[in-house]
Amino acid sequence: MEQELNVAASIQQRILPAELPKIEDYDLSGINIPSKEVGGDYYNCVDLGNGKYALIIADVAGKGIGAALLVSTLDAALYSYLEFDIPLTEITFRLNKLIYKSSPSDKYITFFIAVLDSNSGELDIVNAGHNPIFLLRKNGTLEKIDAGGVGLGMFDFGIPFGGQKSVLNSGDRLFLYTDGIPEAMNENEEEYSDEKMIKFLIDHSEKSSVEFIRSIVNDVKDYTGTTPQSDDITAMILKRN
Repeated sequence: MEQELNVAASIQQRILPAELPKIEDYDLSGINIPSKEVGGDYYNCVDLGNGKYALIIADVAGKGIGAALLVSTLDAALYSYLEFDIPLTEITFRLNKLIYKSSPSDKYITFFIAVLDSNSGELDIVNAGHNPIFLLRKNGTLEKIDAGGVGLGMFDFGIPFGGQKSVLNSGDRLFLYTDGIPEAMNENEEEYSDEKMIKFLIDHSEKSSVEFIRSIVNDVKDYTGTTPQSDDITAMILKRN
């Protein structure tokens, strides 16, 4: 069992980015803290050229080597599809078919992708069953991006994945995360919760992206105390300067 977990951890760490790209006029930071059991969290920011970047976060149902291998499949397919000028809804449709064929019936992936045009701030978004992603405006308004769709690999009967458009203006922040943050539990089996996470996002909006990531991870750890981490903690935040 321990050997399998070591293999899974090795696969996951090879796939996750050693560092995220620098985007002119933007502030980007991300983190992955694997649990002891090694989950299937994934995050990345891919430079597509011409000032465009794909921000991705995903979570495989399950843990261990099976989840790590499925993340590896997702990562390889994403890089392949993103080389071409294919609509995000079509990319997600293709990923769904691939994951469905590549995984057992109890495995699926919640998946969020947003392509940023860094020149205009425009965002092209697809959410396939992932947690709502939050866009915090400079004026304090919070927008929830829940663009619909089921997780990748759950069904294979031509499910259309709906897209959504938005714009990241100066001072706005886009916060991506997996459920390891809101579902982290303390010794009383009480969750950190979406509400606490959202409040933290709003209350610490003045921080740089790297400071915010560091702070929310510390806040979760302070909340859980001595309770072992049961799931991966993964987050990424993008601010337009």
